[in-house]
Amino acid sequence: MKAIEIVELIKQENPKVLGKMPDEKAAKIISAALRQISKQLDQATEGSVKVMGLGAFSVRQVEREKEGQAVTVKKVSFRAAKLKAKVKKTAE
Repeated sequence: MKAIEIVELIKQENPKVLGKMPDEKAAKIISAALRQISKQLDQATEGSVKVMGLGAFSVRQVEREKEGQAVTVKKVSFRAAKLKAKVKKTAE
């Protein structure tokens, strides 16, 4: 999924959230945020990288056999955050 596609999804779900920000600028912000998450995952050797509203990335080192030799590789798994149900206000 491209950043501009994420912008379109955001605009469809909640048009007011981006205000009058140009789509290209919003896409650059999204791309920058995703790059930062990627950097954090690259730097992590073990543990968890949590992103509020998105979920948690678990990082661990595992041994694999490659060409007859044991090598250590980084394994990253993702667990999505649970979506909160929107509560509709009712007029009394």
